[in-house]
Amino acid sequence: MIALEYLLFAVAIGLYIWLRYRPEHVIVISWIVTLIIAILIAVYVVISKGQSYALYWLATFPPIAYFLLGGKRGLITSVIFFALCFIFLTQATDDWESAPFTLHSLNNIFIATVALIIILRHIEQTRAEAFHYLEEHSQRLEYIAVTDRLTGLYNRAKLDSALSDALRKTKHHQREFSVVLLDIDHFKRVNDTYGHQVGDSILVELGQLLRCNVRSTDVAGRWGGEEFLLVLTEHTRQHAVMHAERLRHAIEAYEFRDGIRITASFGVASYRPGDDESSIIKRVDQALYRAKDEGRNRTISDAQ
Repeated sequence: MIALEYLLFAVAIGLYIWLRYRPEHVIVISWIVTLIIAILIAVYVVISKGQSYALYWLATFPPIAYFLLGGKRGLITSVIFFALCFIFLTQATDDWESAPFTLHSLNNIFIATVALIIILRHIEQTRAEAFHYLEEHSQRLEYIAVTDRLTGLYNRAKLDSALSDALRKTKHHQREFSVVLLDIDHFKRVNDTYGHQVGDSILVELGQLLRCNVRSTDVAGRWGGEEFLLVLTEHTRQHAVMHAERLRHAIEAYEFRDGIRITASFGVASYRPGDDESSIIKRVDQALYRAKDEGRNRTISDAQ
């Protein structure tokens, strides 16, 4: 047993080094460790001939197999292991002496139980850590999926979803909502004069300005290029126009990077019975076009 323990210690070090430098071989290493543990338990049972309640150690194998190999493989391996043990025990136990309950037996049961508790606690802790890791990454992936990479506002996909949700809720609850589409005036001139890096910085600052001037129930996002869309829940046309005007004045008064000042044109459209996503977007786009056509730096609604 001493020689076996030294051998296993050397094998454990070797497997650790293998896993550290070749983590892609984790499945192979898991199989090797599971096999070694199965052999260890079997050898101990055979050598002890069932004395000191050695058979109790068989209970530690299934959780180890489940943890190292996964549910399906762990189940199959455990069934095979216990089947082999049953076959062996039915042949060998005739020659074994009865096993009285002694202090050594109690000690053996205690150690095996502690080992079983530690294994199960480690499995639960690992499962909880894995769940937390997946939850964090799921939230991160969800954030990436709905966020414009440059401005940090919602992207086009999220705006489409928000618009569909607003239409559905409006039709169901008979509430009003409006959309505002804004476009930076002469933004190409900014890029040509100061460079695209400065232009990107202005888009980022404008995104922050919009974020600070919408309610938590509203949705603000980058519609594309230098266009931004606001989905304003429970806003009448009049309220949406007032909100757009406040934003327009805030943008006009704001000093962007390098002292640059810009203006923006706004289009406003409110829900009408029978509207769908395309119809309300078409009206707000037409309103924005009129605002730009009439001199820019102004707000036009679909009622004008």
